[in-house]
Amino acid sequence: MKRANKTDLVWLSVDVEALPADIQRKFAAHRKAADEAQNTRRAFEAAFIAAARKGKKVGASESFAFGYRFGKLAIAVVEDKPEAASKAAKAGFSL
Repeated sequence: MKRANKTDLVWLSVDVEALPADIQRKFAAHRKAADEAQNTRRAFEAAFIAAARKGKKVGASESFAFGYRFGKLAIAVVEDKPEAASKAAKAGFSL
């Protein structure tokens, strides 16, 4: 099978509720696992950064960028950025 270029892909939205029940359950399990993985990754990264700061491996104004490619862990020291505040909703126009 030929690998498609990203520019060749045509994405379609799927109405998950229209899928058979067994596939809906599998999709829900997938989403749950993805959410748990994201939460676990965030907890790991926070603990790693805290341990590095405690051990004086990075300064208080520094942090790490994490890479997980090919099943390996890679880090890079970056300037710590405060969490961005959510943008206020723009005034909308409707008829």
